[in-house]
Amino acid sequence: MYQDAKTAVEMKEPAMQLTMVIESTQDQEFIPRLIPLLATQPLAEVIRVPLVASLLPPLLERHRGSIDVLRKRIESRDHTLFFDITDYDLEGYNKFVPYYLHPESIYSIGLSKSSFRVKVSVGSNPWAPSPPLVNLAKVCERYGGGGHARVGAISFDVTQHTEASKAAREIVEELRDSVRSTAPGIST
Repeated sequence: MYQDAKTAVEMKEPAMQLTMVIESTQDQEFIPRLIPLLATQPLAEVIRVPLVASLLPPLLERHRGSIDVLRKRIESRDHTLFFDITDYDLEGYNKFVPYYLHPESIYSIGLSKSSFRVKVSVGSNPWAPSPPLVNLAKVCERYGGGGHARVGAISFDVTQHTEASKAAREIVEELRDSVRSTAPGIST
């Protein structure tokens, strides 16, 4: 429910920075130590407390790095984005970055890899110039994945990179075809 992609990506708000820290920490004691701070201090002060402040710089640096990688890797055509970042450790990238970099886009398909899977992420731009018309859950279900009308994903075993890449490319072409056939007034 962000106002725009800029708000979702630039991480200027203390709440967004704190969310980034909470989502990344593996320390089981972090949340119990954080709760009293949240009950007694404004978020702008909480993110300056050493418990949080010490974790934030490397996360923001990683986030900025992921933006740079996606800027180089995104292929934009027919209001549909595609990127393959399987050679980077970026499974946890901010899913709004493609729309930040390409506000003209309607759809985004990304291929990423972790230690246990290759993932095809399929999404639609919440701030798109034209509404998405394809139900992305139905597209992903054909490949064994799921989701809902505006976003979906497919997980492949880490050994199935070729199959994941093939599925991603097929979905890219399907969505590009849908844009060309249903939105002839949109310039490509």
